[in-house]
Amino acid sequence: MTSASEWAESAKVNIPTPAQRCLRVYAFDPQASLNLDTAVVNDAMIQLPWEGSWEGPLDVGPVNDYLEVVDYDAASGCFYPPVDLNNPHLLAQNGFAPSDGNPQFHQQMVFAVAMKTIRDFERALGRPVFWMREGDPKAQDSSARFRAHVKRLRVYPHAMREANAYYSPRKAALLFGYFRGKPARDGTGGDWVFTCLSQDIVAHETAHAILHGMWPRSIESCNPDALAFHEAFADLVALFRKFTVRPVIEHELAKSGGTMRSVSLLNGLAQQFGRATGREGPLRFALRMVKEEEEKLAKNERLEPDRNAGITKPHERGQILVAAVFDAFVTIFERRTADLFRIAGRAPGESSHMPPDLVRRIAAEAEKVADQVLRMCIRGLDYLPPVDVTFGEYLRAIITADHDLVPSDDRLYRVAFAEAFRKRGITAPGSHFTSIDSLLWDEPEKWETTDGAPGHEASADASFSSILSQLHLGVTFANPKECEAADEQAPEGARAYLDPGSVEARNLRDLAMHIVESNRRKVHSWLVGEDDRNWEATLGICLRGDRAPATVYRGSDGVPKVEVHTVRVSRRQGPDGQVLAQLIVQITQRRRAYYKAEDQQRADSGAMAADDPRWIKPDFVFRGGSTLIVDLKDGRVRRVVRKSIRDERRLARQRAYLGGDPEVLTFRGRCDPVDAEPFAFMHRSGQ
Repeated sequence: MTSASEWAESAKVNIPTPAQRCLRVYAFDPQASLNLDTAVVNDAMIQLPWEGSWEGPLDVGPVNDYLEVVDYDAASGCFYPPVDLNNPHLLAQNGFAPSDGNPQFHQQMVFAVAMKTIRDFERALGRPVFWMREGDPKAQDSSARFRAHVKRLRVYPHAMREANAYYSPRKAALLFGYFRGKPARDGTGGDWVFTCLSQDIVAHETAHAILHGMWPRSIESCNPDALAFHEAFADLVALFRKFTVRPVIEHELAKSGGTMRSVSLLNGLAQQFGRATGREGPLRFALRMVKEEEEKLAKNERLEPDRNAGITKPHERGQILVAAVFDAFVTIFERRTADLFRIAGRAPGESSHMPPDLVRRIAAEAEKVADQVLRMCIRGLDYLPPVDVTFGEYLRAIITADHDLVPSDDRLYRVAFAEAFRKRGITAPGSHFTSIDSLLWDEPEKWETTDGAPGHEASADASFSSILSQLHLGVTFANPKECEAADEQAPEGARAYLDPGSVEARNLRDLAMHIVESNRRKVHSWLVGEDDRNWEATLGICLRGDRAPATVYRGSDGVPKVEVHTVRVSRRQGPDGQVLAQLIVQITQRRRAYYKAEDQQRADSGAMAADDPRWIKPDFVFRGGSTLIVDLKDGRVRRVVRKSIRDERRLARQRAYLGGDPEVLTFRGRCDPVDAEPFAFMHRSGQ
């Protein structure tokens, strides 16, 4: 008798590829399934796009183009069998049912949540996500001393037996711990807690990895906001992930009477982790801050602009930014749902029973606004300076990125952001902050004519066009030149998928990664060959040794070193279908820096000997550079977000931050990315 599969093969039945892969997860964490109030919504589903023909297939692990789940339990010294999500029995039931006692479900959930987070970033950024591995300066192999892109991020669901979970820049991996929880005051708890089973924690750590991949210098502690921004942004990603599960939104809004200004499972991060360790959820600090500010304003009391200046620990300081973005989100949500409450004849927060239709409508608005606000926050990352970021600069980045994609702000989203940041005392450097237009990053200054030709006006647009014409700005397998260009940088084993005739081996993300690397090398070669004072002023770097302080790092030829971190093409789509194609270039330079101003002056002037130990190993490294944003429709340099290597005032601020406070010095020494794991320290200690 002919089997069904044999019959289908002989008949050449064309079975369409599924559009989505559905995987079951906990909406919150395992503890929520033991609570009668939340158990009904804790079994959730994540829908991921089915693997396309242009990417690698999903393998046992799970392993795909982005992630490799390695389930080695270091404390027990054993490997857990990997899950096969293509098993017909699992496909029929959307994966394993949620269970904290099944290691294969742990693998499934951490994979599903991480991939969903990745897809959210790619939709907002308009390009694939790449991973970055930090080099080890002490490694014997010279190739291991430098940072480099890696194909997959490794994920360890049971990496350690401790109350911690963190992203490792050195390993390019997510490491999740598990531990025995402390009994709660009501007698519950005391069970094993697995951090990989909290959506909040998985999304938080994945956001760290994505942020580091697109912004390598973001893990350096150079001002009070730097590491705090990393923590705050990861918290925001985890927070807005909650609003993708519609049953959870409806459940929580029905309980709160339609108001977001209350602490609930919807806006509390890592509930089980917080209960088990005895620490409050991170958002409670932010929500308490918002509540206290509203109470003061209601009493007509003054909010001091510098009231949060003394908060320096990354987690706590990060909640200032979380409070600002969350307040902007809630304000937008309230404006969009005000008419619904008026029609229903009730006010938000009323304790009486809400009609189910009203709950569904306001939940739909909450989901939509959360998605829009998260995309605004993600798009703003491309408009940040490559080093030394502050909260105020992030506000300018969000506003400018949104303005460039959506020029008309009919719903006043940008006004809501500006107001929320201003209420937290967050200032925008270089802006008077008197209007939304004043928050936009400036366009490049006009250049002075350098060749003396009459009627000739030099500009960054005209100068950059010479290298822009040499770059590969799209990924097309039918174009042999692009494949050939990427093939120049490809390792020997990667030639097949760069061959336009090899259909089976095609991989869009692999090809894009090699084209990005090829473009990065071309921009670097062009930049170090430039001898134009205009580019030095525009980018805030030094291109000639005789025009640079002696402390700027140089190559063996005496030319100042320049780092081109990334050259990425983004294609974003606005709400009206408009497409914004941009080239994002990050350029940095480093300079020796010292805690004593007199040492700095002596080194800058070249009076410090090359064999002086202080010259060989300065007190710290000061960085400058720019993010260059080019509009690919007309080749125009649209924005230059600059942090000059010559900025003495910024150097003085960084010197004061690193050298003036013993607690800062202690913290920096323990979490310096060169010597240790910054996120392991912060997440373990609650800094």
